[in-house]
Order: sequence, then C-alpha cells, then structure tokens
Amino acid sequence: MKMMVRRFSARKGALLAAVFAASCLPSAAFAEYRSSSDTAADVLDYIENERRAERENRLSEAQETLLKDTAAMQSELRQPMEDHLTPLPTAFEGDELFYDQVTGEFFARGSVKITRIDNRRILSEEIKGNARTQDVVVENEAHLLQVTPGMVRADVRGWKLSYNYGVGIGKVEDAEGKVGHQYISGKKIEIFPDHVVVHEGRATKCHAKTPDYSVSAKRIEIYPNDKMVFYDCDLWLKKVRVGHRDRYTADLRPGHEDAPPFPTVGYTKADGVIVSQDFTLPVAKQIDFIPTLQVTSKDGWKGKAELRASGDYGTLHFQYGYWQDSDDNWIRRAPSLHYTFGHHFKDAPIGWGVEAERGRWYNHGIKSTHTYWKVNVYHDPIPLGVGASLTLATDYSVTTESYNQSRIAGLSWSATLLKKFDDRLTVYGKYSYSQVYTGNALFAYNVADYNRALYTGFSYRLTERDRVVCGTAYDIDRRTLNDVDYYWYHDMHCVQLVTRYRVKRDSWSIRLNFTPW
Repeated sequence: MKMMVRRFSARKGALLAAVFAASCLPSAAFAEYRSSSDTAADVLDYIENERRAERENRLSEAQETLLKDTAAMQSELRQPMEDHLTPLPTAFEGDELFYDQVTGEFFARGSVKITRIDNRRILSEEIKGNARTQDVVVENEAHLLQVTPGMVRADVRGWKLSYNYGVGIGKVEDAEGKVGHQYISGKKIEIFPDHVVVHEGRATKCHAKTPDYSVSAKRIEIYPNDKMVFYDCDLWLKKVRVGHRDRYTADLRPGHEDAPPFPTVGYTKADGVIVSQDFTLPVAKQIDFIPTLQVTSKDGWKGKAELRASGDYGTLHFQYGYWQDSDDNWIRRAPSLHYTFGHHFKDAPIGWGVEAERGRWYNHGIKSTHTYWKVNVYHDPIPLGVGASLTLATDYSVTTESYNQSRIAGLSWSATLLKKFDDRLTVYGKYSYSQVYTGNALFAYNVADYNRALYTGFSYRLTERDRVVCGTAYDIDRRTLNDVDYYWYHDMHCVQLVTRYRVKRDSWSIRLNFTPW
C-alpha cells in the first residue's frame, strides 16, 4: 500500500536533522595528505586526496536507492513545489497505514517506509506520531537515511527514537551508523537545535566492526563548525587503549583542523624509527598550544612545541624544538617566530601570500639568528585541453644569517605541466629556478636542492589498493640526474602504508597513515 500526503511534512528542518549535525565529528582530524618529496612528486598529492574524498563521500547502497526513489517522486509531481516553507510531499508505504485527519495522529505497521521528497527516509516495522504536534516515535529499531542538499549525509540505525521536528529536540538510543564522514555509535544521543550530546559513545573514520582507531568517551558534545568536546575519553588502536584524557577538544572550525589524537609511526634510514604524538591545547579564542612528543630510535628525544594564533590576519607561530623537512633535514628552533598569510582573489584565478620568520636556528654545531621573508604569487592551473594543465608561480625572498653575515635575495619561479591520461596514469614535468638552495644556504632545512632543476615523474594505479609514483630531479647546472625516488601506496584496511625509496641515496622511509575509509 502506498500513498502520498502533504500533511506529514514539517515546515522547519527534517526529521532528526539535528542528530546528524554530528558530521562535525573530527573528520578534520585527518588533514589532507602531503608527501615528502624533493623530486616535485608532491604535485601529485591531489590524486591521493581525491581518492580519500571519493571514499569519504561515497553513498551507501541504501542511500543510492533513496535518491532513485525521490527522483521518481519528483517526476510524478503535477506542478513545481512552492517555496521552502511549503510542506514537502511525503510517500508512506507499509502493510497497514492509519491517519486521523482530525487529531493528526498516525500509525503504520509492517515494512514501513516514510520517504520525503527532499531525500530523507525512515524505515521500521512500526512508526507512530502526530502531524500536528510534529512528534515521531519508534519503539523498535529505526533506520534513517538522509542525502539532503545542504545537510549532512546519514545512514544510521537506532532504537527507541523520539523526536519533535518542530523545536528540534529529541533522543535516540543504541544508535550506530555513518554520519557525514564519521562512523559513530552511542548508548544515547540527545538532540538540541544548536548541538548534539552523545552518551557513552565512540567516533572513528574506520568502517570495520573493530575499528583500527577510535575515540570513546563518557560524553561527547558536538557543536557544528566549532568544536567537539570529549569527556573522560580513551584513544584506541584496535582493542588496545593507547591513551586517556580527562577532556579532549577537537577543533571543527573550517581551516583550523587539529592533528589526529593518535601517535604516528615512521622510519627513515637516517633516524630509524620515529614516533610522535601531537597535543592541541586551546589557550584562548583562536590561540592554541601544541606540544609534540617526538622520539627517534637513533637520536632519542626530539620534541617540539608551538604556540599558534590564527585569524583573518594570517597565522602566527611561536616555535621551539626540532623540525624535520622532506629531505630528512632537522633544525632546532630555540626559539623562532613564524608568520604566514595567504589570499586568493574571488574574481581572478590568482592568489598571493607572505611568509616571514625570525629566530635562533641550530644544526650541526652552527648557531645563527635566521631571518627570512617571502612574497609569492601563483596562478591557478591553466587548462590546456586533453587532460593537461599548466601552473605558474613566482616569489621574491630575502634570507639573512648572523653566523656568517650572509644575505641572499632575489626571484624564484616555477612552471609545472600536468597531464592526466586516464584514471590510472598521470604524468608531470616541472622547471624550477630557486634563488635559495643548498649550494648557497647556511642551513639545508626546507630549501631547494638545486639552483635550476627539471623534475619529471608519474603516478600509476596498479589496483584499487595499490598505487606507485616515480619522481626524478635533474640538476641543470651540473647536467646530472641527482634524484630518482619511488613511492608505493598500499591500503591496509583503515591504515595506509607509504613507502619511499631514494635510489641515488639508497635510502628508505616508511610512514603509516590512518585513512578515511
């Protein structure tokens, strides 16, 4: 039996929309992927980030079916829907359907399916409620699907659902499923117009029955686009608890994502095994203190700490401790003040930025007051047709050192050509001129290896779980091929293994990354 009514539609919001504001779970805790490369292979990082985004946003089979059904509902409308305040058409399916037009009460039993035309659906064996008071009650299991534009995607199952979609307050018990990019579960979820509270819950981006990583807590407060607060929480790798915090706050503001609250593990030939753990401690509005516990098997303790203030004016970092670049070069800041700012024009494919730093740098017995500033301009990728694009960038920088009274100033620029042949193969070529490079810089940290270089390489996807990248660096001044690097990306359930082999230097590095699927 199937019917279509308008009486059942709410004038404000969707059923349980506030529950699924939990898309603000710490998806941002897993920032975009950035490779370590001195062969310009980082221009291919977008491939890895696109793969992750595709997996994060992939709809479930039930959500795909919902989209097909609502598209069919729209095709049956005799006239366009009115403005957004007009009750939306809703289809009811079930073995038994009862509706009292006088009291507004309704009851449905037997494979009940309530589908709103704006891509929302509730399924259960029994559903009752009142259209006038805008209450919905499910005593048994309820399955909610949501793929509504402008609202978070959801595919969640729970028990004893009660919700008033007029005031946006309700609760659901023993719920689990996927909300946005997060897999969540909780003994009870309380819904309010501006936030959600999860009692005895868990959050993760790993879909496994026993997640590779997760955070459990007695209470989780979720404030959309602001923050999420865990109280009395434990950090888990599989079934092993690796940490505990009385209180942990995850920053959910766009562009202010925190590092993951889990230890990271890697290996390089120069340093051996590297284990690090970041902590983000809010100090004041837009000000965070970020200490990092960092240990290498060869050199021992190499920790660092940063006080970071961010806003519309840019980001200011006060840094102390050890930092490592993509060439495995270390530097000790003791301390240093670092500033960055970037802006992209809304009506033009051009962006610009500034960067500046002044502080005490230490490395290999050299101590110097390091001063650096740079102004850079770049053009968005220029389409050339047939899957090719060209990116141009230039900057002017000045670097001075107190150790040897040196001063290096001038222009640097680069041109990068990218060509995508198909979903498997992408190649690149890049010409770069660098005013500051290892040949004239006091410190090798975070500077180019060559004055003039030609970089080439490719990415090829072998399987759904495996991708290889090759990058080369040709020193134009010396006319030598100085670097050939190979990368292997292998997906292992919800952890990714990234292996890098530097042929010319006979050097290995390995990283383990948590992945969003």
